[in-house]
Amino acid sequence: MLIVASLAGLVAGPLAAAGKLERGSGAPVPPLMLRDLDGREVRIESFRGRTVVVNFWATWCAPCVAEMPSLSRLRTKLADAGVEVIGVNLQENVARIRPFAEKLGLDFPIVRDHDGSASKTWGARVFPTTFVVGPDQRIELIALGEVDWDSPAIESRVRAIAARPGATPSSRRAEIFPTPFPRSSLWIAAVS
Repeated sequence: MLIVASLAGLVAGPLAAAGKLERGSGAPVPPLMLRDLDGREVRIESFRGRTVVVNFWATWCAPCVAEMPSLSRLRTKLADAGVEVIGVNLQENVARIRPFAEKLGLDFPIVRDHDGSASKTWGARVFPTTFVVGPDQRIELIALGEVDWDSPAIESRVRAIAARPGATPSSRRAEIFPTPFPRSSLWIAAVS
């Protein structure tokens, strides 16, 4: 019993901590090829030329739940700037994820890390962990823990990455991912 209580304290501590958006390594992104809630394959390289906010999360993670609406609002605000958000869910099934996403009205693609391998490859050991990937597919910013994506300072940092030379103009975007649950079956695809 004491061991379980100690482990719970270790897990709850990092999960509950507020995150800060820090400068990333600038390294190329690790591979990310996962299936969305409808079984369609999503690959990070499909988004080359766009800025992608990759958020590792789970429905059981209270800071993840608190952060999700602000991620959705960030996507809405910065869609015209060529910014996309991808939620990478850790090892939960579609029957649990879909109602959660519908309840919160999430309007960004959600993919399933069914075996935890993507989280491990990306180094996401705390939830939520978020990576902001630049148009050149390099890790520009990282946050461990919950971030207020509504913050004007954070929005400005993400917008600045999306405005870099070489970014795909938003007018060239086509749609392939399901946007919002369940309001639309329209899908969004990156145009190379």
